[in-house]
Amino acid sequence: MTEDVARFAAPPALAPGIASANCLVCGGATQPSHPPGLVACTRCGFVSANLNLTEEDIAKLYERGYFHGDEYLDYVAEEESLRLNFRARLRTLARIAPDLHERDMFEIGCAYGFFLDEARHFVRSVAGLDISGEATAYGRGRFALDIAQGDYLNRPLGKKYRAIVMWDTVEHLQRPDLFVEKIHVDLEPGGVLALTTGDIGSLNARLRGAKWRMIHPPTHLHYFSAATMRLLLERHGFDVMHLSHPGISRNLRSILYYVLVWRTRKSGLYNALSRWRVFDLRVTVNMFDIMYVIARRR
Repeated sequence: MTEDVARFAAPPALAPGIASANCLVCGGATQPSHPPGLVACTRCGFVSANLNLTEEDIAKLYERGYFHGDEYLDYVAEEESLRLNFRARLRTLARIAPDLHERDMFEIGCAYGFFLDEARHFVRSVAGLDISGEATAYGRGRFALDIAQGDYLNRPLGKKYRAIVMWDTVEHLQRPDLFVEKIHVDLEPGGVLALTTGDIGSLNARLRGAKWRMIHPPTHLHYFSAATMRLLLERHGFDVMHLSHPGISRNLRSILYYVLVWRTRKSGLYNALSRWRVFDLRVTVNMFDIMYVIARRR
């Protein structure tokens, strides 16, 4: 892998709002890929949506509807299930970085603050940033979190961190390479970057093809495999310490919400049944197509 990296030309340094004709991972040429509307690198295989979005386009994508009916059924209603998965990720991160409790943590794409509220019990301090003003206002008001609305690429953090996380975020970014480059600057040497994203190289993604659930531009712009994610991180000064494919957990209450409220609009029945403790039980499903990566800054 190291020898291959050395041969690759660096991707072009374009403005964050401009799509590159070259691969953002290795600098290779791209060509149309399947399904239509995607392009793939002829050198490393990295797959992207062939879209050119303005900052205004991106801001509109993540207005209130994104969290309430578009990408998520109801992000706030899924809080319990989201926290289940966040706690599992934190436990894994604490195993990889045993001194996690001594580290300051920053989250890119912090949404409503549920993860950072959990992370308070694992780290020394937490802070975050998200493009959604409504989501960050919720997190500040309910949890008194140090989170703000803004664009990470244009936001000086004012200090170095020893842990930065991005949960299901990197696939949304117009220029993930520039984010990783800046994260390297914002981390202390030995600091860790932890992220999750879909794995287009997984068996399920390859079998599903164009119908794979993660392929839905314009919100998902980039589709990493384990190999292209590792290559991107290594190019920008990181060593991958952990790469796994954990399952996604939900409690039965969130499934009940989907069936009764989202699909059939029977909110009264949901309100009556959701109090039963049986709906606290958890179900974990693993399609092995979501990867969890932890990398150390050199």
